[in-house]
Amino acid sequence: MKEFFRSMLGSCLGVFVAMLIVVILIFGAGAAMSISGKGVKSAEKGVLNLTLNHDIPEKSDNMETGFMNPPESSLGLRHMVRLIEQAAKDPNIKGVVIQANSLQMGQATLLQLREALKSFKTSDKFIYAYADSYSQSAYYLASVADSIFLNPNGDVGLQGYGVVSPFFKGMLDKVGVNFEVFYAGDFKSATEPLRRTDMSAENRIQIKAFLNDMMGLMKREVAASRKLPLFELDRIMTELDGRSASRALQNKLVDENLYWDQFESRIRKAAGLETNAKINYLSINDYDKMAELSDKGKYSQKVAVVYAEGDVVYNNPSKGVIDNIKYQKIFDKIRRDDNIKAVVLRVNSGGGSALTSDILWREIELIKAKGIPVIASFGDYAASGGYYIAAGADSIFAAPNTLTGSIGVFSMLPNVRKLATDKLGITFDTVKTHNLAVNLSTVYPLSDAERRYMTESTDDIYKQFLQRVADGRGMPVDSVHKYAQGRVWTGKKAATIGLVDEIGFLQDAISAAAKKAGIAADYKVVEYPKIAKTFWEEILESWAKQQAEEGEESMKLNSETRYLYDMYQKYKVVLQNEGVQARMLLDVRFD
Repeated sequence: MKEFFRSMLGSCLGVFVAMLIVVILIFGAGAAMSISGKGVKSAEKGVLNLTLNHDIPEKSDNMETGFMNPPESSLGLRHMVRLIEQAAKDPNIKGVVIQANSLQMGQATLLQLREALKSFKTSDKFIYAYADSYSQSAYYLASVADSIFLNPNGDVGLQGYGVVSPFFKGMLDKVGVNFEVFYAGDFKSATEPLRRTDMSAENRIQIKAFLNDMMGLMKREVAASRKLPLFELDRIMTELDGRSASRALQNKLVDENLYWDQFESRIRKAAGLETNAKINYLSINDYDKMAELSDKGKYSQKVAVVYAEGDVVYNNPSKGVIDNIKYQKIFDKIRRDDNIKAVVLRVNSGGGSALTSDILWREIELIKAKGIPVIASFGDYAASGGYYIAAGADSIFAAPNTLTGSIGVFSMLPNVRKLATDKLGITFDTVKTHNLAVNLSTVYPLSDAERRYMTESTDDIYKQFLQRVADGRGMPVDSVHKYAQGRVWTGKKAATIGLVDEIGFLQDAISAAAKKAGIAADYKVVEYPKIAKTFWEEILESWAKQQAEEGEESMKLNSETRYLYDMYQKYKVVLQNEGVQARMLLDVRFD
């Protein structure tokens, strides 16, 4: 019998290997055809075409490749900003076309790209925007353009910001799952969907506050660009008065309603092309292959930018997450490099493992102890564990619409006994030598002692979190607690209460780090983590790009499906993580 199974296993393995070789050959052939067929585009009289309908990582290629992330999403935010800056100086780039119906990026990312495009306008080159319809975020970005064009059957979705939160407790009760939840901070709303059927009053207050802050910023930017009074923009949002192309034009949200071919005539004229001449559209990825970007400066004077983006996890050194293994190695390497004179910690994270957060906080302290200044820069999010790891930085920069704070922690444990016993007919029994030998079981109710220990553990880590922030910010613990309790703030508000020092973007933090290190001129920027694409990622990206060029849409998800998938991924990570978590799970979509 053993020989039979061994023989069968060998046969199956042989078939699997043969199939794998065939798949590799097919993918390889497709990739080769895609690469050989593409050729090299000329940038002569080219127009930079920004679609931006994908997630944008902080660091290039620091995102798991898959059907959720098309190949165009591989360029990092700083790299994209530098490409736009280069395009402004490049005589072969005649202008920029923003072509985006909707956006997937966060609001701080959007604002930084918008500022880069605003700077591009000083080159006296044109920026035009076109869409069949504009989502609110897409219009926010497009409003920076010299002229905005809309399909005659389109609309502009200006309607204000709102949050819809799903709550799962009713469903969990029906299937027989109960969560034991322990949290520190009245505003720590991460676990509300699992323990409530509606928002708490505290959560409602914090959401309303930061939505108003972010809406105020958006309205000021759009009103200034479109030369509209703020009260008029408010009226348009209240009455949905961009709901048709004619209304959008009448309300001066757009400059003309045109079909694509008519819009292209405007581009040819702006780019100095002849009538009916072919327009050489260059995606940001196309331009990346042509532009020569280099961080000039002395190797003996380096500023290290460490990108900490994604969930904070424990012992999981994957792409797009912040884990103790990978980042301890990074910080150790930085400490041993005498040529690194300053560090910028770029954070874009809603947090996660409290243990990993404290481990990385310690790494920052060790870097500072060596006399290396550390400046933190916040992206879309720097909340909970994301804020924790940056709390000891010498200075913190945030965008005005960064979501930050959420200084609080929680622990939770599911109990599935009712599901197992009442629904599935599974029963349990146990033998133990001590009262807590079967500790924190998912099939037995928690004892009073277990609840007491869980509460103590959660409170202890919250107190430690407060102390870390108090020491790093030079604030009394009581003052930190006043603004902590799990509450989320915008970067603008955080600057007024002492959680943030400066309002600015990544480059502002880099400049500040160099200045603090005394190397304000002739320094070189080096980025971490170092990322190399695997063979399989190269194959997958080539295949995905080929499918996109052939018009295949089956791999793309609509916005609602993506939203549900993202929610599933967030809660899957929460349930997989052990121990106390410092995490913001408030899911805010800005359409």
